[in-house]
Amino acid sequence: MLLNLEDKVNYMILLNSLDDYFEDMNILAPAIEAIIFISGEPISLERLCKIFNIIPKKKDKRKGGVNPAGPDNPLVAKKKKEMILKAVDLIKDKFNEGSVHGIYLSINNDSYSFKTKPEYYRVISEFLKVKPQKFTKPQLETLSIIAYKQPVIKSEVDTVRGVDSGGVITFLLEKNLIKVSGRKDIIGKPLIYKTTDHFLEVFNLKNLGDLPSVKEIEDVIEKRERTDKPAEEGAESREHGGADGLLFY
Repeated sequence: MLLNLEDKVNYMILLNSLDDYFEDMNILAPAIEAIIFISGEPISLERLCKIFNIIPKKKDKRKGGVNPAGPDNPLVAKKKKEMILKAVDLIKDKFNEGSVHGIYLSINNDSYSFKTKPEYYRVISEFLKVKPQKFTKPQLETLSIIAYKQPVIKSEVDTVRGVDSGGVITFLLEKNLIKVSGRKDIIGKPLIYKTTDHFLEVFNLKNLGDLPSVKEIEDVIEKRERTDKPAEEGAESREHGGADGLLFY
């Protein structure tokens, strides 16, 4: 059932509980869109389920059993979770498939957030009065090694690069692109490094499985070495990641 604007307003005024949002996808999808928009950080699927009081339980210990219509009913919870995922797909289609929006829905490790499209970074940087920071070759090199070989320790990164990477690793930690995930059980107990969810956001990756292959990276490097034109460099970055190798800080 499709509702016009007046019907939607009237219907939303009558909403008495969170369950009412699941009566119509035309109400649920905009509600989730609003939550993602207002959230100050990526919001996970698990968090969305909690907001809508979806609490699946595998086994009920109460004498009276599970309430067939209650939020703890596994079948009800599963259906509502599927509706949330469908709503997210609708939002994604709305903002990502068309070319009329300046923002898109970013999905990273089952977390959702709205981001500006990379082709508008110049006007955004002008509005924010900041200059986007481009990664240097050593920073990208070190970050790539950690991304592909994680979990990894500093000496392993140094071996691949052939130089000390301490300063670069500190920079990547400060920018929340990598994190310490423990200590390796060897002499000296060196720190172990992994990439963060923020790393996925910056490079517009859904998960680590979306990392380009080594061959693709080599092709990009080869093309960049054949040209010094900034415009072509920017286009290449957008083609292979969407973040254009830029950070706004």
